Amino acid sequence: MLNDAQRTSLGIVMRMLEEKMRAIEARLAQPEERALTFEVRNDLTPAMVQVLREKIDEVYVLIRALRDRLALPPTVKSASRDALTGLMPLWVVLQESTSERLRRYGEVDPSLAHVLDPNIDALARLMVEMDDAARSDAQVMSANGVKKGPA
Repeated sequence: MLNDAQRTSLGIVMRMLEEKMRAIEARLAQPEERALTFEVRNDLTPAMVQVLREKIDEVYVLIRALRDRLALPPTVKSASRDALTGLMPLWVVLQESTSERLRRYGEVDPSLAHVLDPNIDALARLMVEMDDAARSDAQVMSANGVKKGPA
């Protein structure tokens, strides 16, 4: 019914749907969160939670049916790839957050560069180092024929 490219494309869409449903389920399980720079406040009513859980179950039924009927292959991702995907786009965003770049929003206090830029540079460097660490470890292990997994 599907050629390989169609099967792959549809499999990716179903994976994206499932990942979003899992993210919603995680938020339903922990509706409040307090972090360093953001806070999530619980405004979910019991009725909303019930409806969302029911709809998520319906989504899973449909995804499962399509997966089985169309022989959609599972996507296999390494834990490192899953955890670290998106670091390089954050590096780009950080590059756009220096005092020089903030001028596009208006005049910048001259003392801001001293306070902001070294921290932005350090954050950007850490994003690269984290990405490099995951890549180099995976490459070394692959070259040595070692498979990553639980100890």
